[in-house]
Amino acid sequence: MKIFTILLALSLNYSLALGQGIIFAKQVNNNDNLYFINKKGQTRQITNHNRKDSSPMVSPNGKSIVFTSERVGWWKIWLMDIKENKFKQLTHLSDAEYGPSWSPDGNHIVFVSSRNGNQEIFIMTKDGKNIHNITNSNTSDTMPFWSNDNYIYYSSEVKGVYQIARCKSDGTNKEIITNSKGNKLMPQLSNDLTRILYYSDVDGNYEIYVMNVIDKMINRLTNHPLMDIRPRWSSDDSQIVFERGNKGNNHHIYKMDAEGKNVKQLTFKNYNYAPSFINKNK
Repeated sequence: MKIFTILLALSLNYSLALGQGIIFAKQVNNNDNLYFINKKGQTRQITNHNRKDSSPMVSPNGKSIVFTSERVGWWKIWLMDIKENKFKQLTHLSDAEYGPSWSPDGNHIVFVSSRNGNQEIFIMTKDGKNIHNITNSNTSDTMPFWSNDNYIYYSSEVKGVYQIARCKSDGTNKEIITNSKGNKLMPQLSNDLTRILYYSDVDGNYEIYVMNVIDKMINRLTNHPLMDIRPRWSSDDSQIVFERGNKGNNHHIYKMDAEGKNVKQLTFKNYNYAPSFINKNK
């Protein structure tokens, strides 16, 4: 078993170093762990723990994975060194802390915490130090993503509806970008800085949308009776990975091109969620 674990870590490290594939979480027998799918559709298990591991994102240099875990109780932020197969707990309070995302340079991590009484956006260095709140709002702020324009995009509750918002990493230049019906969740700016990807229930069911940054024109990408949620761009903005399902056994990872065409199912068993491309810095 020890030899197999070492070989798995080495082979996984090689795949991640190439920047090829998708990382996600899979629940098997009520146990959640991190998995990897390469371009050939081959799936490998990354973590193997009896407590839940979730919401993984690979660092820009491909060396680390930041993720959420219940290894020591309620959700906390953890870091995995891929080459060494070592783990480090980054947050330690009793409050739920989750939804981590890397800064473009890989030196900081943005995440969600309820340590101040409601959901807020926090930043820390990659070693878990210098934690500070950047939103300081009376309502809920959640689902952050640190984009290449050095803004952090997130969903902010405005009059009971989640709108797309952004701010600088020091909390300045706060801006509510949208002001319309329907929750707009998990916004992510494209790498070419022209489109914002998100999912919304504005049409009665959660579907995936993109909004042009300049004219704010919106294009709906999916139309399916199941929920389409948590989309992520590929590094070249040509593909989108997402979840489709009903929060039950029928919940899988899919990918499609940037226009919503050529939808392909990637997982077929168990409950699969929180996918993201492994996007190494060029």
